[in-house]
Amino acid sequence: MKNYALVLVALLAIASIVVAFSRNNAQAEPVDTVPKGYDRIPAGSLSLDEFWAIIDHSAQFQADTDLQSADLHASLMRLSPTQITEFERMFDQTMRNSYTWDLWGAAYVANGGASDDEFEYFRCWLISKGRRAFEQVSSAPDSLADIIGNGETGHFEFEEFAYLARDAWSEKTGKDRNEMPIMANMAYDAEPKGTPFSENPEELQHRFPKLWRRFGG
Repeated sequence: MKNYALVLVALLAIASIVVAFSRNNAQAEPVDTVPKGYDRIPAGSLSLDEFWAIIDHSAQFQADTDLQSADLHASLMRLSPTQITEFERMFDQTMRNSYTWDLWGAAYVANGGASDDEFEYFRCWLISKGRRAFEQVSSAPDSLADIIGNGETGHFEFEEFAYLARDAWSEKTGKDRNEMPIMANMAYDAEPKGTPFSENPEELQHRFPKLWRRFGG
């Protein structure tokens, strides 16, 4: 019995040493969370795939909007002013393509309401989630419930995302961001595409059943 107790004490002592050693090593190893940006864009015109590759790279930091903004900024600063303008043009077209009543209704349910500006910031947030999430929700707005984490609440918006390319272009050229060549042509259609949604709870529940189960009522 005495020998058994001594062995147990020895094992506990060894375990304590191993845990302490592991903690010291963990503290000594720096965690590299500084965003580096996407660095595989060649010279020449920016393609749609490259546009999304830049956003997808930033989406790895989506849990922290400051880190995601920093990563996207780092990527954009590797581009030429012309490429940044092309990025902004594709971003604007993506915003136009997502100007639909179906998406507005989905944002309305998830956010507990959505004004014109709030719907715009919601689409920025959706684009920031990356290509796969954007295309999934654009084609099936009720699937927004599938990309929002369990227990995740609050306003799903990302206003700053709309200005990052303009700010990078301004930093590159030394000009005001409102002088960016695309700015004069950024205007949406008078009405979103599709069928307007009703704010009636029964109709919203029928149109967006998964979202309503999570966020409705």
